[in-house]
This record gives sequence, C-alpha cells and structure tokens, in this order.
Amino acid sequence: MSAVQAGGGKGQKPGSTAGGRPASGTKPSPSARGANGAGKAPGRRPAPATKTGSGGGAGGGGGGKGPKQPGGYRPGAQPQRFSPSTLAFAAVAVVVVVVVVFVVIKVTSSNKPASAPGVHAAVNVPAQASVLDAVTNAPTSVANAVGVPSSQVVSPPTVKTGQPPLIIAGKPGAVFIGGEFCPYCAAERWAIIMAFSKFGTFSNLKETTSSPWDTDPSTPTFSFYGSTYSSPYITLNAVEHNGNDVNGVGTSAILEPLTKQESTLWQTYDNSSGFPFMDIGNKALVTTPSYVPTVLAGLDQQDVASKLTNPKDPVTQSIVGTANYLTASICATTGQKPASVCSVSAVTKAARAMGLG
Repeated sequence: MSAVQAGGGKGQKPGSTAGGRPASGTKPSPSARGANGAGKAPGRRPAPATKTGSGGGAGGGGGGKGPKQPGGYRPGAQPQRFSPSTLAFAAVAVVVVVVVVFVVIKVTSSNKPASAPGVHAAVNVPAQASVLDAVTNAPTSVANAVGVPSSQVVSPPTVKTGQPPLIIAGKPGAVFIGGEFCPYCAAERWAIIMAFSKFGTFSNLKETTSSPWDTDPSTPTFSFYGSTYSSPYITLNAVEHNGNDVNGVGTSAILEPLTKQESTLWQTYDNSSGFPFMDIGNKALVTTPSYVPTVLAGLDQQDVASKLTNPKDPVTQSIVGTANYLTASICATTGQKPASVCSVSAVTKAARAMGLG
C-alpha cells in the first residue's frame, strides 16, 4: 500500500477487502464470491426415450404381423436430410453454447479469492524470548529520546471526556479488537505490548504476520490469540476477532467472538467498527492506525527488535512514539500508578500533548 500520513486513513472494516476490510461486531467476511450455484452450466437432460409401436405393414404369405419397428419407421424410407438453413442454425447454436461456457468459467474464476503461486498463509509460532525482551524492556532513555513524534509519524489516540469509566474485573479496563489478517493491527500490537508491559505481564504471545495477500503484506507482528495478561493496575481484554487469511485476500473467518461489553464499546466509540480498535478506560480511543505499517516492510520480528534501541530509527520512532501515547493514556485511567512509569518524561509529555496532563 502507498504510504499515507499516520492516522489519515480509516482502519480496516470487517468484510471488506484489500486493506479496507474489516479485522471486525462481525468478523470480516470472506471476500466476494459468486451466488450459490453461480458458474454452473445448465445440466444436460437425456433425450426422451424413443417409443416403439406396431409394425406398419402385414406380414407376407400367411398374413401374420411383421416384427415391430420403432415408431415412425417406414420400411424403405430414405434417411432424413436437413436443409442448409437448418444446418446453419445448428452451427450458430453450437457457437453460442461454447461462448456461454467460456463466460461461465471467466465469471466463476474471477469470483475466487485472489491468490498467488508460492504464497502461503501465515503461521503462528511462540514468540522468541529475545524479541519479547527487546519490546517489553525498551530502555527509558530511548522512550525519552523519542518523546512525542511529529504527527506525520504518529497519530495520538483520540481523547474522550465525560464518559463513564471503563471497569473490567474490578479494575480500570482496556479493550483491543483486531484481526490477525490486518496490517494496521499488526503495527499497533508492537506498541500495545510495549506500553502495557510497563503495567503488567503478557504470557503465551505468538509471533505471526499479517495477511500475505493484503496491503502491506506479511507485516511482522504478534497474535494475542491464546495469550493472557495480568496486572495489578489495569485489565486488558485483547481480542483477535478475525483470524488470518488462509487462501487469498478476504478469506479470514471469525476467530474469537466478542462479549456483549466488547461489542457495545466497539459500536459506541467506532461507528464503522473497523480494525484496529482500542478503548483505554473510555478516556483514550484508537480508531485509526497510529502509524503506517509500511515502515515495517521487509522486516521480521528479530529485525524490528534490533532497532528498538536506536531512537533515530523510523521503526523505533513509530513504535516507541505510539507506546508513549498509550502509556500516558493508561496512566490517566490508573490514577498515575505506578509512579515509576507515569512520571517518566516521555509519558508526561505525551499526556500534555493529548490534553491529559
């Protein structure tokens, strides 16, 4: 996909294709397919069985009946011949049938999900310890050096005021709704893991990539499917509502159904119900990509992790800059706890930039 300004485009909508799909309250639907039965040529019917009847003439000599002949048969009759005009009509009919068959084949093939030879669906594997360490223990000095990036690099969450606090399991709550196929979600997860790891611990994270057939194909990322998060400060419900594409763009299916609360939040704070969606305490909302996935093009998880100590690298500025905003948003819901996290210079700057400080 062509690079766009961060936050400039809407997130993917479930059921749509090529980067504009969601992703998501319904799972992005598979890509367009033909109607039921479309593409099937009309079946051939067997010709009516030829009826037999009595022989037309008397037998010789003893006056007995001759052997029965097929109905319409006349002994000694000449074979029936077709006129030139009849043959012409028959030839035209054959041509029409051939054309119809080719049209049917073309229509049915165009309705199949786009795929490419040699391209395979993403596979989830356990996250490498070295990669997780680089993401969850990024140096504070790097966060402070990145600070609040230009709006051309990172788009901050939208701040909501006057909303009832989001409480989940007796603590301030946050909800993430994404899809494994979605490249925008793929980019966002790096910053989500970095920010929330300052308040708690993730378990059973998987490494994966976004859809290899969608925009920004095979963006390196993680999957929250099957993972857990524990924190004394905040509850995070991270839902992979859609799985990954399996055979071309638009071939993902519902992976994790939404709870009533998750569905209500999604519809309330994001009318388009697009991917990614994040609600932090009903105070800060992510409804558009925080940064463009293109910055991660051609990299794998190890490549990304190796860049996170260099504050001048565009990858680091995008991920750490987004994490600074998310961290400030979390602090706004936890009462600025823990102080060791919420008092960091980069976090206080991000809070002021968002109007939370």
